[in-house]
Amino acid sequence: MPEDRFAFDNRVAARYNQQRRHPVEVAQQVGEAIAAQAGDGATVLEIGVGTGRIAWPVVDAGCRVVGFDLSPNMLHEIYSERVDPAGLAVLQADMHHLPFPDNHFDAVMAVHVLHLADDWQQVLREVARVLRPGGAFIQGDDWMDPNSVIGALRDELRAHIMRIAPQMRPPAAGISKADFLATLGGTDVTETVAAEWTGQMSPNERLADYENRIDAESWILPPFLFDPSLAHLRKFALETWGDLDVKQPITRRFLLKVTRGDWHIDNEAD
Repeated sequence: MPEDRFAFDNRVAARYNQQRRHPVEVAQQVGEAIAAQAGDGATVLEIGVGTGRIAWPVVDAGCRVVGFDLSPNMLHEIYSERVDPAGLAVLQADMHHLPFPDNHFDAVMAVHVLHLADDWQQVLREVARVLRPGGAFIQGDDWMDPNSVIGALRDELRAHIMRIAPQMRPPAAGISKADFLATLGGTDVTETVAAEWTGQMSPNERLADYENRIDAESWILPPFLFDPSLAHLRKFALETWGDLDVKQPITRRFLLKVTRGDWHIDNEAD
């Protein structure tokens, strides 16, 4: 894929922490939960490390983290708020071709990144290749109440896109990642809630994320879909909430899905 397809410009990279940052106590809980799954003093690889919002809490919980990202602007932000950079090493790389030897990491973590892959099955093959036997593949997810401002606008955007452009279905829609991981040896799966908290956001604040293309839902939409979809979302928001500046409560959780097994590479899997 073109290198700049999903790369962030300086504006987005600089605002990424502001939009995605967890509260301090939540970040600590997330880091400790991931470290507990990875193992004491584990060496952990993060796919799509971004600005380090997940990596740093894992480092603080006692792990050594190697992170990579396709975007140099995102990587530039990693050390902007840290006095001591020890414990986290970063590099620019493509998740489809990991520049690491076989059986190298105790754990690999991926948070909100596999949907950006051209070929997520190839990415998972690479995950299986670099994991040590018994190692953990840790998928993190920022869950938000589907009835909240964030959930309602997200679901309405997806439904609207499917109405006007059904060809925009995600690649390999319907194929289970869990089933594919099982073909690579990952058969032991556990799911946990690492943290739960309540935040607030107004409809206008969420719409601004879409308008500025800060939110992942808007990154891949071409202008001929993005512009009418944004107009539709504004109309939907007005009809749903009326005053778009009133903050609404949002229940949030950080979820972990951890897969372990006797990892091996199956190049024939599809």
